[in-house]
Amino acid sequence: MPPTATAPPRPSLFPRRELGVLLHPTSLCNREDVGTLGHGAYAFVDWLERAGVSLWQILPLTPNGLHDSPYFSSSAFAGNPWLVDLELLCEAGLLPEPALHPGPRDARVPFAQLTQSKLPRLLAAAEALLAQPRHPWRDAFEAFREREAWLAHTAHFFALGQLRQDAPWWSWEPGLRRRDPGALKKSRSLLAHSIEAWEALLFFFDRQWRELKRYANGKGIRVLGDLPIYVHHDSADVWRYREQFRLDRGGRMRVQSGVPPDYFSASGQLWGNPIYDWRRMARDGYSWWIARLRRCVDLNDIVRIDHFRALSAYWEVPGGATDARSGRWVPGPGQPFFDALAASFPEMPFVAEDLGTLDGAVHELRERNGLFGMRILQFGFDGLPDNAHRPDVFPEESLAYTGTHDNDTLSGWWEKLGPETRGEVARYYQFRPGAAVGTVVWSLIEAAVACRSRVAVVPMQDLLVLDGRARMNDPARLPGNWGWRLPPDGLSDDLARSVRRLRERYR
Repeated sequence: MPPTATAPPRPSLFPRRELGVLLHPTSLCNREDVGTLGHGAYAFVDWLERAGVSLWQILPLTPNGLHDSPYFSSSAFAGNPWLVDLELLCEAGLLPEPALHPGPRDARVPFAQLTQSKLPRLLAAAEALLAQPRHPWRDAFEAFREREAWLAHTAHFFALGQLRQDAPWWSWEPGLRRRDPGALKKSRSLLAHSIEAWEALLFFFDRQWRELKRYANGKGIRVLGDLPIYVHHDSADVWRYREQFRLDRGGRMRVQSGVPPDYFSASGQLWGNPIYDWRRMARDGYSWWIARLRRCVDLNDIVRIDHFRALSAYWEVPGGATDARSGRWVPGPGQPFFDALAASFPEMPFVAEDLGTLDGAVHELRERNGLFGMRILQFGFDGLPDNAHRPDVFPEESLAYTGTHDNDTLSGWWEKLGPETRGEVARYYQFRPGAAVGTVVWSLIEAAVACRSRVAVVPMQDLLVLDGRARMNDPARLPGNWGWRLPPDGLSDDLARSVRRLRERYR
């Protein structure tokens, strides 16, 4: 057999060994009910600098959607309005002094309440900007409107959703559901002010995030962002570009996304996203995907492509199924898709989330395009002799994780292990089976930092040795995820010194 083709040489995304921390901005500690891009975010960046951390990994920056998940967003392009900081809007003269106070130590994000508690204030600030033609932000706002091609239809979609109390777009009147030009024109005229307010609100996110990212980059910290492989059915993107998805004439899904039975669920995971019409996308050079990735690259320094394996082959489930077991594997877009990406992104600033049920074709696709993959320490003890998730076999071109946002915390994972597996873990990492949980957790953190992988990424919950109550997401449980908040005393100087010492020990 001929050797596998590989990507042409290009500068490495990780020319030196790096240490990263995984913490989504909604989990930051501040004086609001949800983490934001305000002063608490700048304090976190300062802490990363003190700890010697050069990579900040986040989850998707798009709006939280179904079950509060950032992976079921109402837009693949818009920023998350909940991340807009009210204090910064107040300092800009767009809001009165907000009445904010710190929550309790174990506070969680009350996503269901934010539509009533925060959205009216955000829209009031947007109205204030629109009412002040000479406000210092107006020129930047107009430039944002001119630059972002996705903005007009996305703001229109949000205004329509607000008017119809979030009824899904395929239940709208036929003219709007089909996007008939006459119906769209009439709707835009009736909702003109609301649409403009949503544009201003989405501008607030853009401005605050870019300023925060610029601050982090100035301290030598890059942002590793996240791109969900699929988009939510009830989203501005599917409404606007329905021909790019496999839908019926009424806009409902012919087939839906998921994964077969796996580590997280015996019945598989039914994600319920529409599946792309890859043949249709190929005909226009994957233009929607290129635009989506360009926006994501614009907001981040590096982008993790979630569920990379679906680009090789994906699990297709009938549209009416109630779980994922009735699905089948279908070939994905493969190398032609990556050829299109390489033409638009010569540096290919992407990382592959190559986890789950994999085969040789997935590995070949990743290697051929020169992408780093992922290794997870928690997956290293399934009893198989060729397990790829043990640090002694990690390749240099990989990112080593103690766990991801979908895993339990290390502490929670350890507590659930049976005696036999505990003994195996203890022997492998060279600590006593009865060791204190802090010793166990930091032994695994040290293993991730010490291994051959060019990059090690540790969730903030593991650095703090938090138990399973701090888990960010359990894919087998809906709802109840995504709400974890950083404790008020979480960014201590002692912890920063411990992380820095570990980083320096392994260079």
